[in-house]
Amino acid sequence: MKAAVMRGIGNIKMEEVPEPELGPNQIKVKIAYCGLCGTDPENLEGRFGLVPPEAYKQPRILGHEASGTIAEIGKDIKGFRVGQRVACNFSGACGACYYCRNKMEHFCQRRLPASGSFAEYAVYPESAIYILPDDVSLEIGALLEPTSVAVHAIDLANIHTGGTVAISGAGPIGLLCLEIALKAGAARAMVSELIAEKRALAKKLGADVVVDPLKEDLLAAGKKLTEGRGFDTVIEASGNLGAAKQAISLADNGGTIVWAAVYPKDSEIPVPPFLMYAKELTIRCVWISPYSFPRALNLLSKLELKPLITDIVPLKDIPKAFELHKKGKSIKILIQP
Repeated sequence: MKAAVMRGIGNIKMEEVPEPELGPNQIKVKIAYCGLCGTDPENLEGRFGLVPPEAYKQPRILGHEASGTIAEIGKDIKGFRVGQRVACNFSGACGACYYCRNKMEHFCQRRLPASGSFAEYAVYPESAIYILPDDVSLEIGALLEPTSVAVHAIDLANIHTGGTVAISGAGPIGLLCLEIALKAGAARAMVSELIAEKRALAKKLGADVVVDPLKEDLLAAGKKLTEGRGFDTVIEASGNLGAAKQAISLADNGGTIVWAAVYPKDSEIPVPPFLMYAKELTIRCVWISPYSFPRALNLLSKLELKPLITDIVPLKDIPKAFELHKKGKSIKILIQP
């Protein structure tokens, strides 16, 4: 089969490789689309803190935001059939370790991995497969995993009916958080974003105010929208360390801050403890998306997701997808085998 193989830092291209072998408790999927996640360029550039240096010595197939059709089913699996349209998680939880038994499956100590999805075929554990409804296309299905991350972020965000929310970053996660926060009851929303096209889309998707943080006073805009108080919830989805710190100033008394981005492994953010104390703030962080996929699946046909897909790149042109991401104007780039 054809797959995008990473061979060392900065080196990725399409190659012919063997199809992944199917285990008795696995499902093989013919990939239709796989989204380029923000962690994929970090992986390619050797910056992703969860990947040990020795991993870059081995060839790897990246990609984990996939949709497709079931091509083959392991002998021990019931309830699925060849040809079903599906979307996929990038791993499954074992269900038996301490964290799985303690309502924290995202910290599973014996995760059941999937093979990389920048490929014609990938194999998944049964628990990672979700059948797509008839009214959800395969393109939209490829957004299931990032939508699940946004669902988890909103779970942590203490959104309440009639509340206010500020979001920094109008990439896929920021825009998904905006849409889901509004559905969860937020009545006023501000989005901070450097790129004009992304600000325009945030406005179209329901933001009351959009701000260029380099040219406008973000704190003043936030105060104006909230009658001088600040926001009940602040979600940082840009990955910018300055924005993560500024979230503390944007929050109202008793507010909740959610850092919903990936930051450099060795970075530090100075947090003003007196301000945290005086305002009784809470900071939460997002680490993948436990127990979120079924609800995210229900939302796929209820959200405006098509405008988020800005580029579809053939697998053979995989380096182009990473170049587009680096330019910053694309929102969600899909790879098509």
